Amino acid sequence: MISLFSAVLFVHVLSALALFAALALEAAILIRVRSSRSVEQARASVRAFQRLRGIAIPAFLGVLGGGLYLGSEHGSGTTWIPLSLGSTFLIMLVGGLITGRRMGRLQRLVSSIDDAAPFERISLQITDKALVVSYGFRLGLAVGIVFLMTTQPQLAPSLVALGIASVAGVVLFAGFTRDFRMRGFHE
Repeated sequence: MISLFSAVLFVHVLSALALFAALALEAAILIRVRSSRSVEQARASVRAFQRLRGIAIPAFLGVLGGGLYLGSEHGSGTTWIPLSLGSTFLIMLVGGLITGRRMGRLQRLVSSIDDAAPFERISLQITDKALVVSYGFRLGLAVGIVFLMTTQPQLAPSLVALGIASVAGVVLFAGFTRDFRMRGFHE
């Protein structure tokens, strides 16, 4: 018979996998948005981004819900669990407040103009550095959380790991998207 612990752990791990799938899809979409050369291309990419909510929201709920249960049942005295849960909430908050709002504005903009509109009208919006910083920070933090889950360190190493991972995520993704932009990556 499957225990409640096993069932919740399964949902938690499955949700974490879905969260990373959503982050991978978001990276591909952000690269396409930033590489757009027309209003039509930008519009298609922004629409694809809006569909990610169907994966990301349930994934976050599963990660948080499972993490809260597992932490309350089996995590007394640990510091990495509250840090991981807080970091997961921070990922949600930054994603909603920075990426969600900016992509929402971009969606309204590309929906309000026709395909023949001058591309310059949206070019600053699609290359918004805040989107890259937000994504890199969230991806790095997510990797840092996985590190905490697997190594279960004390407070100081947990904070250092989360800090290094989030900064590394920003630096790596910024360089990655800059390379695509400089090469003119698009279909």
